[in-house]
Amino acid sequence: MHATPRSMALVGAGAAVGALGRWAVAELIDTDPGRLPWATLIVNVVGCLVIGVAARRVRPATDAWFAWVTGALGGFTTYSTFANEVRSLAADGHPGLAGIYLAVTLTAGLVAVEIGRGIAR
Repeated sequence: MHATPRSMALVGAGAAVGALGRWAVAELIDTDPGRLPWATLIVNVVGCLVIGVAARRVRPATDAWFAWVTGALGGFTTYSTFANEVRSLAADGHPGLAGIYLAVTLTAGLVAVEIGRGIAR
């Protein structure tokens, strides 16, 4: 697959929509330091659910895939924030919560993908 001006524009536009969605969730769900980062957990699990649906409904390397999966879902979900939050929780004296957050996010994400795939059947 080669990047074209069209595919890059679709990914960029989708990413902007996804990032704005993630920002909106973070604005609605305030998380205090030392607490479970609910906003990131929610966007990542919801993103996993939607990508499970997309994996069955959207053909890869199409305009829809570039815009919605690579772009919007890529902009909405955030592995880097998740990883930093796990590290911060552990470094700030909350290693148990960091471990719970890690386990819940990974487990819920995998389950959400399967539920999404089931929904799309």
